[in-house]
Amino acid sequence: MADWQPVPGTQRPGSAAEIIGRKIVAGHLLPGTTLPNLERLAEEFSMSRLSMREAIRMLANKGLVSSTPRRGTVVRPPEEWSRLDTDVLDWQFGAVLNAAFIRDLFELRRMVEPEAASLAAARGNAKDIEAVERAFAGMAAADARTLESIRADVAFHQAILRATGNAFLAALAPTIGKGLMLAIPIQRDARPDSENFVPSHRAILDAIQRGDVEAARKRVMKHLARAEADALEGLLLQGAETKDHRDPGAENAARKPTRNRAPAKTAKSKLANGRR
Repeated sequence: MADWQPVPGTQRPGSAAEIIGRKIVAGHLLPGTTLPNLERLAEEFSMSRLSMREAIRMLANKGLVSSTPRRGTVVRPPEEWSRLDTDVLDWQFGAVLNAAFIRDLFELRRMVEPEAASLAAARGNAKDIEAVERAFAGMAAADARTLESIRADVAFHQAILRATGNAFLAALAPTIGKGLMLAIPIQRDARPDSENFVPSHRAILDAIQRGDVEAARKRVMKHLARAEADALEGLLLQGAETKDHRDPGAENAARKPTRNRAPAKTAKSKLANGRR
């Protein structure tokens, strides 16, 4: 029987779903595992059957479990999980990031964000572009080591997605935002100086403001290349796994500081205690 470690009298559907969900994505509850029945779970979590049913429904909506009258509630395999769900992302990578997460995130970003920036440059309206400008101003004004700066950085990229006028691209904003909230603090650990990231954001904004489609695309690609290198370098500084073992032939992905980039003064920024 799993040790749910519930807090008696304080459980709500969301917190119960999180406890079970974290155990699933951590591999403590393997695919095919049948969870205890609803009555047993409700008792163990000190909550009503109705609340427990809601918690299971939340997990089912995220693709983590399936429920049938005969088999009960069964853990689904990882390939069926809703990987773009912000909770699933947080449960799986919120505690420990690795090179696989960074690779997946930046592959997604390279597929999406350069074209999003070009669309924003082509057809973003005044209100859309104002949102990008506002986010940039907040990022540029804040101390690079603060949560305020990180949130403004995330808002900048989300605003570009929304400025495309494409509902499907805009719908990716929460997912990419969650990924950035996890990755950017690692990037700032490696390169905390605002001059490392503010100019590249300013260049992207300038291209969008001028309606320069090709420049917007190229500047985002350039920005992503540097951001990914910073993230991998941040992982190395933290002693985290920096090799993606899904690619047996890949060399260590972490990049050493180049001559024209001053090494970070500290392996951990002041953000370490306030990331989440």
